[in-house]
Amino acid sequence: MSRERIQLSVEIAFLRIPTEWTVEKDPQGRPVAMPAVTQVTSAKVTEIDGWGLRRRFLRLKRGNWKAALQFLQDVGVWQAEPDPKASLEAGNKLVSGAFGARAFNGRALPVPLDVLWQKQQWWLKTLRDPAALKKGFGPPPAASAKSIQKLFFGLQTRMMNEFPMHIEWKRGGAFAVVETITGWEMLVATTHLGLLRHADFNSCARRDCGIPFPRRSGHNQIYCSTECAHVVAQRALRERKKTEEERP
Repeated sequence: MSRERIQLSVEIAFLRIPTEWTVEKDPQGRPVAMPAVTQVTSAKVTEIDGWGLRRRFLRLKRGNWKAALQFLQDVGVWQAEPDPKASLEAGNKLVSGAFGARAFNGRALPVPLDVLWQKQQWWLKTLRDPAALKKGFGPPPAASAKSIQKLFFGLQTRMMNEFPMHIEWKRGGAFAVVETITGWEMLVATTHLGLLRHADFNSCARRDCGIPFPRRSGHNQIYCSTECAHVVAQRALRERKKTEEERP
């Protein structure tokens, strides 16, 4: 079987399903973020800044519940479990309907905050490690691999390496469009885009940021965003003014 390599025009839309988050304690007294999904039509679903929210997630300070809750509030659903049989009996965790071009039926999952920090640390470590990236987004097992290895890869692929895609006509041409509907999908999709651009993940040069970001080959970008570049420039300007004022 032969494969054909083609270049595609791809757009990624990051969608937010309206969700309110609160913090409760589990039986062991640990804080858990609980989602309450608003059952709305697709017209109420909005697009969000996936790249900006990704940076916010990677910068979250461990133990800052307020910032974590605000992040989840802005993302919408963090993670959802597909379930064709899910119905209104699932209460405010039901995620059911058309979201953009995607149809989904299932449940929004709660997030233990200690797990949220663990996921954050996993992303920070993985994005800085090319070997870990290759392992997480690499090719399937060989044809001679054991069935259990193939099954495990298939289950993992559903979370890390697989997205629905549809076609939209714009400006007289067809575009491939991928839509994310959860925070986890948002993180995966931004990583996909960086890898498909053959980017290297470098750490932001702003000393109080330092998060990994995709830098395309041949580019000299040292900051993860224009925001960080602006902050550093303003700090340098203040330092110069202070130095000039202190001169005799």
